[in-house]
Amino acid sequence: MESLLSSISPLSHSTKIYKDQCVYCFDTPLYGPLYIDFEKYWGHCSQHVNKPGVYLKHAKEVKERRPATDDSEDPPAKITRLAIGVEGGFEDKDNFEYQDIYSIHVRGADGAGQDLDFGGPSIPDIVSQTANNVIAFSSAGQQDQNNQWEGDVRANSKHSDTLTQLSNGVQVAPGPWKCSVAGCDKTDNLWMNLTCGTIFCGRKYFDGTGGNNHAIDYYDQTKYPLAVKLGTITPQGGDVYSYDEDDMVIDTQLAKHLRHFGIDMMQCQQTDKTMNELEIAANMNFKFECDNILESGVALKPVFGSGYLGYVNMGNTCYMNSVLQVLVNCVGKISNKYLANGTSSSQVPTDFGTQLKNLIHYTQNPGKYSVGPEDLKPGQENGVRPALLKSIIGQGHPEFSSTRQQDAHEFFLHLITVLEKEERKTPNLACSDDLCFEVEDRIECNASQKVLYKSRKDYCLSLPIPLEKASNFTAAKAWEAKKSELEAAGEKIKPEDYVKYNLSLGDCFTTFSSPEVIQDFLSPETAQKGTASKTTGLKTFPNYLMLQARRFTLTANWQPKKLDVLLDVPDVLDLEHLRSNGLKPGEVELPAGPTEAPLEPDPAIVENLMNMGFGFEACRKAAYHTKNGGTEQAMEWIFSHMDDPDLNDPLVIEQPKTATSEVTVNQDDVQMLCAMGFTVQQGTKALKKCDNNLERAADWIFSHADELDQEEPASSPSASSSLPDGPGRYRLKAFISHMGSSTACGHYVCHIRDKEGRWVLYNDEKVALSVTPPKDMAYMYLYERM
Repeated sequence: MESLLSSISPLSHSTKIYKDQCVYCFDTPLYGPLYIDFEKYWGHCSQHVNKPGVYLKHAKEVKERRPATDDSEDPPAKITRLAIGVEGGFEDKDNFEYQDIYSIHVRGADGAGQDLDFGGPSIPDIVSQTANNVIAFSSAGQQDQNNQWEGDVRANSKHSDTLTQLSNGVQVAPGPWKCSVAGCDKTDNLWMNLTCGTIFCGRKYFDGTGGNNHAIDYYDQTKYPLAVKLGTITPQGGDVYSYDEDDMVIDTQLAKHLRHFGIDMMQCQQTDKTMNELEIAANMNFKFECDNILESGVALKPVFGSGYLGYVNMGNTCYMNSVLQVLVNCVGKISNKYLANGTSSSQVPTDFGTQLKNLIHYTQNPGKYSVGPEDLKPGQENGVRPALLKSIIGQGHPEFSSTRQQDAHEFFLHLITVLEKEERKTPNLACSDDLCFEVEDRIECNASQKVLYKSRKDYCLSLPIPLEKASNFTAAKAWEAKKSELEAAGEKIKPEDYVKYNLSLGDCFTTFSSPEVIQDFLSPETAQKGTASKTTGLKTFPNYLMLQARRFTLTANWQPKKLDVLLDVPDVLDLEHLRSNGLKPGEVELPAGPTEAPLEPDPAIVENLMNMGFGFEACRKAAYHTKNGGTEQAMEWIFSHMDDPDLNDPLVIEQPKTATSEVTVNQDDVQMLCAMGFTVQQGTKALKKCDNNLERAADWIFSHADELDQEEPASSPSASSSLPDGPGRYRLKAFISHMGSSTACGHYVCHIRDKEGRWVLYNDEKVALSVTPPKDMAYMYLYERM
């Protein structure tokens, strides 16, 4: 052992320790011993441990099965939090108790290994200390995720200790309460302002229920920051909202603040639903979706083996599992490229290519990871945990690195970006083009009748859902009104009573390709603003076409809403009528010139930001660089550029590009930008964006850091020549479905048509043959060229 001590690396709390599973496969200590080396601190299963060195050997044995508690007389615990494995949340059941067994494993150059007692006298101190630290320190997976599904983690309010309360003599009676605004009859969803004790109704929800916004209107007038929801107060606390912090918070002095208005928190009982309970109730109302998408009431036959490997939900990873299942099992080019050319990296746990290759390999050759219950050993689970791959994909991304639920469509596009980056590093891995296609817009100037064609690359065709085309539009619209009345009256709605809009996928494509009027079109022909007509088609058809049905939308009040729609989705799709071939005989092309006016900062956004104390030019820049995306986006831009020395310098507005012109950059300016630490490609892109203005290009780089390495859209007729193209006739291969009220919560599953033509349901680690695949309720569809 003495000769191997030099290979032991110093261990600190910042060291990543991969001790949950083998970095080369998905074995955990339940499948056999896991060996954690003392050099890189990677976990190795028995099959993949082969390098000389000192290891901590970790075996896990099932000690006993915990007694079942189903017959307990105690009622099931009430769900009060959108969380898994925490008090008040959903249970993360494990019916086994385990015993961890540790020893020191020494492996020589000849491949022979020897196990030594953990506390034996022959173990050097450095080995014992390192082993103890490996056991005590959190694993890399535990550092990256807390394996909890948190709907709301509340922070202490900054106003708790400094809140000013008025000595106005207000004493609040135990109830009943009513909104204090004249003419408002709201007696529920009531909030008491903790500064003055006045009671107001809460926000109005997207469907018209809730309050009348009187509480937030009062804050806008007074800036009194904290309010507590009456009816939620118990000795343990209550729902407190901070308008200033724009979030639910914890008021650490709530008892004191309530006492000021004569309310004894210790004597209060809950009489109204908390915000978390309302959120949970909203998601539990989607029984219709769950029953249909998961095919409840039907005995589904589990399937195992190649292509039927489940991916375990690691805490809100169902969106990732569903997208990965579809891509790995359906898009053969991705699997073939990574299996044949997957990189062999010295950083195995953090290398995307290696971890994706592992997942693909074991999806096709699952072995012990996908077996029937009779072959499953106690404590083992069917399926694998792609934890390392999730960590790599989400690295640096504020949403996909978190444990929160995400939008599967957004994750799909993000994963494509990761694949593209990998392809730029290793061209042999090029595979995303199987999903890539070119969209072409035809713009006709209504004044001159001349046309302009613009094309862009995309990976997912997003389709609008035109509710007005529903075959049962009148009945569905009437049900929406009745549903609002029932909810306002507090009556329970049966899932079978729901009336959903009935449309066809063809209706969505018709709306997608219908002419759209462009206002304020700056015609290069007339140099005057007017209108133009835009139609959209497909210039190329990919081998695999991903579609998104826009089931999620925003109401007039900017509140998210999921459309209750059933789509008639055909197995075979012919889209040749959408093919766009550019300039047609008899059409006259618009001359080169700008086709839109320069973007001007939205005065409303600028005013909102100035009211927060920011300078005029900084506010104009924030609105401009976020493309007038809203006050919140603009505020985030300001916070991320607070240290910019030119933040309050006058805004320089970029002039719009001409329709066909191409900017030739000054190479001396490119070298100037390279001297600042940027690449030739980045410097060239910035100069093109800013018409060769070096000063503006430097400012553009710092304000568009997330766009520096993005590929430019195709801009020439030959740009599409490298993309796959063929007949626009497709067969449905897979679809991804969502259950829940919004993409921020709920659950995702996917259905895939296997090689035998059977539909298979992938519900995380559960894989079974589908009997009635719910195509009409899906969110994303993958079609394969016939």
